[in-house]
Parts: sequence; structure tokens; C-alpha cells
Amino acid sequence: MSITSILQNSVSGLNASQVALRNTSNNISNVNNPDFARRSVSFQSRVLGGVEVSDVSRIANDFLTREALLSTSSLGAASATLRLHDRLQSVFGNPNSEGALPGLLNRLFSDIAELQVEPASAVRRATAVNSMQLLFNEFGSLTDSIQKIRLGADQELTNRISEINDLIKNIHELNIEVVSSAARGTDVNALIDQRQKSLTALAQYMDTRITPQLNGSVYVASTDGTFLVNANMTELQYDNAGAATADTIFSRITLHSIDVASGVVSPTGLPLEPHIISGELRGLLDMRDVTLPKFGQEIGELASKLADQLNRVHNENAAMPAPNQLIGRNTGLLGADAHNFLGVVNFSITDPAGLTVTSVRADFTTGQYSVNGGPGVAFAGGSINAIVAGINTGLGAGGTLSFSNGVMRFSAANPANGAAMLQDPTAPSVRAGRGFSHFFGMNDLVSADAPSHYETGLTGADAHGFTAGQTLRMKVLSPSGQVAIDYTFTIAGATIGDIINQLNNPVTGMGAVTTFSLDANGKLAQTPAPGYQGYKLFVIDDQTSRGATGTPLSKLFGLAPGARDDQASGMQVKPSVVSNLATMALGKLNITLPGGVALGYSDGRGALQLHALEEALASFAQAGHLSGAKLTLADYAGQFLGNSARLAAQADQVKQDREGINEEIKLQIGQVSGVNLDEEMSNLVVYQNSYNAAARMIKAAQEMLATLLAVI
Repeated sequence: MSITSILQNSVSGLNASQVALRNTSNNISNVNNPDFARRSVSFQSRVLGGVEVSDVSRIANDFLTREALLSTSSLGAASATLRLHDRLQSVFGNPNSEGALPGLLNRLFSDIAELQVEPASAVRRATAVNSMQLLFNEFGSLTDSIQKIRLGADQELTNRISEINDLIKNIHELNIEVVSSAARGTDVNALIDQRQKSLTALAQYMDTRITPQLNGSVYVASTDGTFLVNANMTELQYDNAGAATADTIFSRITLHSIDVASGVVSPTGLPLEPHIISGELRGLLDMRDVTLPKFGQEIGELASKLADQLNRVHNENAAMPAPNQLIGRNTGLLGADAHNFLGVVNFSITDPAGLTVTSVRADFTTGQYSVNGGPGVAFAGGSINAIVAGINTGLGAGGTLSFSNGVMRFSAANPANGAAMLQDPTAPSVRAGRGFSHFFGMNDLVSADAPSHYETGLTGADAHGFTAGQTLRMKVLSPSGQVAIDYTFTIAGATIGDIINQLNNPVTGMGAVTTFSLDANGKLAQTPAPGYQGYKLFVIDDQTSRGATGTPLSKLFGLAPGARDDQASGMQVKPSVVSNLATMALGKLNITLPGGVALGYSDGRGALQLHALEEALASFAQAGHLSGAKLTLADYAGQFLGNSARLAAQADQVKQDREGINEEIKLQIGQVSGVNLDEEMSNLVVYQNSYNAAARMIKAAQEMLATLLAVI
């Protein structure tokens, strides 16, 4: 072997050892870097002798890498879910505290109990009213907080989408650099590390599937195959909501392709939500659109049952002295509607001393009314107008019953006199499960932004009362926000039954996705078609109005999510009661002949009935996560808070489980790709010795050359 060959072989060994030492040092310096995959240097013999580096490998396990991305997405979804549950629990507070729902309910009924002792006490009345309003304020606060949390989740979505777009762009640019560097023969492992870091960050936000390409780039898609990065690039677009209500339809997340050459973003996007299975985006979407609205429904159900029960008792009783007039709420009914009442109710006009001025007994079952215990007189028909006219005749100059624009009023003609009503104890009046005064809300104690019930008492044979040609636009959305149907309903036909048939038409109506039916109490129910469970109906625009009541079709029957959620919003003790506590109906009307005692100051029978609501069973409908059942108000509140705590604990457990899986996969990756200091220090010694050996060979060759030259 010539001296030149010795030098060339030694220099090759020197260079190879330098590359090995450099990569080993790089491994050691990244021992605590979780995004670094260790490098392994491979050597091969050169054709003309010596040694060279054949490859610097990035040590990674493709299976573990894929599993790590999947577990990262699962952990991201669980983390987002738990984060929002924690916010909700902080709003609900400690169930055992006096300020939580059970504590406020207990306080309310405790203060109502005091009314039984001294019903005429203004102080006790004020205390009870204050307790009611505190509870109502809590309902409103919880409802508002749920919408604020939903809006917060929406803002988080906006932030995450911005970060996702940055990551997609970074991955695309790194793909280009990897391909370019590989073509030049440059080490691309550092670029691959950077790309893997971005891929891991992206997986936290949404589930991804990575497909390596022969040129060194990777394609990125959702797990169902929707591409985010391939030869081209994409961009996610989303318009966040400025406010959130139960009826808010949030914008869709859309995926738009980008022309790489021009940078132009396609205006037509693909809806992305159905393709997002996991990651923070999925957790935020599910909480915003499914879980949180269910809690809103539960609060609305509890609030509506409390309001309805309080109003029922208040309408069955009377104040002393009786107020000059009782004014109901807008029921959306028309005077020409069939009254559809059965049973008996009494209308009395009383003087300031509580004595009867005149009394009219209305028997809707027999279709007659009688005055001051006299003979029965037939109503002149079965409409609301007919019974109003008959009772007015019976009241004579003493008072007036009137009905206009959906509102029933009962007034005493003399400003000093009062108006009071009483359900017959053996055959009480009833329409849609409520007495006459209760149904029309004539002596309500509580008001709210939405009615406490949607039992209209209408039947399919009743005239619908809307104007032909009026329109109502509705959308049915899937849980992921997809539009199943966008339908504009145009009023036609003559009856409520015609409207229902029109809605249920599978071709020209909504029958393909949901069907409507009217129950015995006139409540409109929706039944989703097979495959459409969990879909929601939203009202986009309602231009209908039932006669002169101004009540649109959607509000009459309580369509759209807000019909239930808003029942807990704006709840208050009626201002007329707050301003005059004497109008609290804590006594009960006695039916007497004129001059008899109808009302007494010390009568506390109404207060007893109010307090009895604490132990009374109410029929709660299915709402949110809770199934329908007969429960006390306190029991339902306990179920509501207990279920929310259970779901929060479940979310915490899921997060811990997924965190454990993620950590275990990272540990396994570390065993494969991580840096072992002992191994690297051993390699460092080997490569240093190799370097020194090559250097000594060069020195030996130099000495041989010097000796040879000296001989010459």
C-alpha cells in the first residue's frame, strides 16, 4: 500500500469519525428534548479503500409514532371537555352551600312556611318574595353562564383554528425543505424533527393520519381521509359568534384548498366538523353544541315547573282585599276558538271589606252559568267569546270579563271593589291540565321571558287562525352542524290539523327528518325520523301571527331550543305583586250570596298550599341528560346537580386515563428514540478512539514520508 493510500484511508476514517462524534454530541445535548429522535451513524467501506458514513438514521418507530398522534388527539378532546366541565362546576358551586339551588329552594319554602303563621304580615311577605327572587336570579345566572361558557368555547375554537392554519403552513413548508435538502444530499433529520413537532401539535387539536411519501414529504389527513396537507395546502375558515343564546346557530368550520403557485384560497370550502373525530376541536364542539345545551334544558325544565306550580297555587287563591282587576298573559288564543274547558269555576266581585257583591258560577261541562246561586243559563255557544259574553251578562254592572289579543281580563266596575276567582273543589275547571285562571295566567305570581308551558289546549280540528301566505323558515341541524333540511313553511289550509299535515309531508314538508303531532293537551311534539335522533330544529325567521295576538306559530307551540332554555331567563315575581305585597293570594275565596263573607284577612289557606309545593310531586319531562319522572322540586334540583358532578368526574377520569395512555406511549417512544447517556458516552469513546487511530495513521504516514525524503 502506498503512503498516499494510507493518507487517503486515514483521512476518510478521520472524516467518518468526525460525523459520528458530531451526531453523538448532538444526541447527548438533546437528552431532555422530547421532540428529538436520536441519530444512529452507519459506516461502509469505500470502493478505493477506507471508510465512509453510509447513513445518519433518525431512530423512530412508525407504529408508536402513529399511536402517539392518536393518543394525543384523544387527550386533547378529553382535556377540552374537562376544562369546560370545570368551568360549569365553578358556576354551580357547592351543592351544600346556601347559595346553590337546593339551598335557595330550602330557603324559599322555609320563608313561605313563616307566611302560614302570620299571612297578613308585610315583613313575612317581603321576606318570601325576596327569597323567590333570589332563586329566580340564580336560574337566570346559571342560564347566562351556560351561554357564556358556550361563547368561550366558540372563542377557543377560533384561536385553535388560527393555530391549526399556522401548523398546516409550517408542515407544508417543511415538506418542501425536506424534499429539497434530500435532493442536495443534505442531512434532513433536523427538519424531520421540526415537522414531527408540528404534527404532534396538530394532533392535539384534531385527529390526523400521516402518510409518508417516497420523496421524504408527508401527507396529512383527518383519520377519515380528508386531506389537510398533500402536494397542495389547505386553510380552515371560521366566523366566530359575537354572542350566544340557546337559539344561536354557530358557523361551520370549512376547509379550503390553496393554490400553491398563486396563494389564492378557494372560496368554496368543505364542511369539516363531520370529519373531526377527536382532538380539542371535537371536545369544544361537543361541549358547545351538545352537552352544555342539555344542561340549559334541565335548568329550563326545573325553572318552568317551579313557576308553573307557584302560578297554579296563586291562581287558585285570592288576596284580601282582592285587586280591582286580574290581567292574564297572552295565550295566543282567539275569541272564536273553542273554549275546550270542562268543570266549574266561580267569578266573584267583592267589596273592600271582603263581602260578596255578586258571584257567577260557570259550568263548562253543562254549558251553563248561574248568578248568585240562581238557575242555570246556557252559554250562547262553545267559543271563548261565548263564555265571556255569558259571564259578563251574569256579572251585570258589578264587573267585566273581557278577552282580546289573547289576553283575558276580569275587572270590578267599582274601583273600590275587587275581582276574585275560585276553582270548584269537586269539579274544578280544566283546559290542557290547568284551571281557568291558571291557564290564562290571570293571577300569576311569576313571569319569565318564555311561557312556563306550551299546552295550548288546541285540537287538530280548531281553526289555525293564521293568515294564508305567512311564512316560517326552519332548519334541522345534525349534532355536528350539518343542515338536514332548510325548509320554508307557508301557511295554508284552515285548521291546526292542516298545518301539522303540511309540516309532516315527506316530500314538500319536513316528514323526511321529523314528524309533528298534537297531544291531548294541545302540545306540539316532534318525533325524529330513524337516523335523525339528536338533530335539532331551529327557527330562522317567523313572519306568522295568530290573528291580532301577535303570537307567531313558533312561539305558540314552543319550537326551537330557546323555548325550553329561556323558561329560566328573566324570571321575576310579577312587578304588580312586588309593588303591592297585599296582592299576594294567600287566602281562598268563599262562595256566598251577596253580603256574605267572601274573603278574610287572617285566611292562610293559600300560604298552606304554597308551602305544600315543597313536598308535592311534579311531572318533569325528559330534558337534557335527565329522563322524565315525578319528583319534588328539590329532588329534581339534586338530580340536576348530582348528574352534572358525575359527568364532570367522568370527564376527569377519562382525561386521566388518556393521559396515562399518552405517557405510556411516550415512554415507549423514549425507549426507542430517546437518548441513553450511557450508550452515547460509550459511543463517544469508540468514535474518539477511532478518530485518534485515524490521526495516528496520518502521523505515521507523515513520518514514513519524512524518512523516505531524508533517505533520498
